[in-house]
Amino acid sequence: MLLMECDPYPRDFYERSPDAVARDLIGSCMNVRRGDHTASAFIVETEAYGGSDDPASHSFRGPTPRNGVMFGPAGVLYVYRSYGIHWCVNVVTGIEGSPSAVLLRGAQIVADSGDDGVAGSDAAVLRGPGNLSRGLAITGADNHRDCCQAAPGSITFCAGPQKISLIQIGRSPRIGLSKGAERTSRYFLIGHRAVSGSRLQNAPSS
Repeated sequence: MLLMECDPYPRDFYERSPDAVARDLIGSCMNVRRGDHTASAFIVETEAYGGSDDPASHSFRGPTPRNGVMFGPAGVLYVYRSYGIHWCVNVVTGIEGSPSAVLLRGAQIVADSGDDGVAGSDAAVLRGPGNLSRGLAITGADNHRDCCQAAPGSITFCAGPQKISLIQIGRSPRIGLSKGAERTSRYFLIGHRAVSGSRLQNAPSS
């Protein structure tokens, strides 16, 4: 299957609140180019993280060598290792100097030029941020990668093949947090198998 070619979202798509971007990424296509290997994934679950107003955000206490990319321009990847086990991929949002980002939590492969069996496999293979990064071969080497230009080795986002209405998008508190757990900044495509946890018990986001 070929890459789902489409124009990458421009910078101003990401220069908004993390919640707006997290919601609008649901149903979007993520295109990953790795030399001769390309893959497209349909995004079905995200979480938004703010800055100084969000104790669950990595940027809550200010810039560090790890989170510095969050303080830069929007539309750039922030990739970090979680518990020393798996990579988590985020997209930086908002205005430069006011850090925020969107964590990608779930997706489904819809096109894959490789022969590793990922394409056409169980829809839940990219469920959870660690599985998503692993399935799309995203690592710390992709930290700081600009998502606004398609090029060899790039990771970009664009409009998906079908329009997703607000009534199809659920919203709930984020998963597995000890701080900021009350914030309803998790968005997901209701009923999709690649969504974590209770997929059918949350209200639409509108």
